[in-house]
Amino acid sequence: MYNVAHIGIVVKNMDKSLEFYTTVLGCRLEESYQDERVHLAFVKAGQQTIELIQYQEDSVQVRGAGIVDHIAFAVTDIELEIAKLQQHNVTLLFEQPKVVSGKKIMFFTGPDGERLELVQSL
Repeated sequence: MYNVAHIGIVVKNMDKSLEFYTTVLGCRLEESYQDERVHLAFVKAGQQTIELIQYQEDSVQVRGAGIVDHIAFAVTDIELEIAKLQQHNVTLLFEQPKVVSGKKIMFFTGPDGERLELVQSL
């Protein structure tokens, strides 16, 4: 069984959401990342991590996600886990794992099209 690495939530305004999660809920900002497509912020809530995701306008229309964007699972050997997914004919959303902020990631879909992610810390 995998441990949940984080749950991704789509937000409209990152500054407002960060203030809410840190000031109102007492979460702690762990890290953030931003490029031309997306702004991410990882906040710690006790032992759990919530990934706040603010897509740029054009990315939101393409993505079409609901409020809960994805659930990520922590793994120690992402290539092994990807091979298992492929054995079960699971749809992978990338050709190869991507490296982002010191982590190797791979998105895939569940049986109802839900987005799921594998995360391996490097």
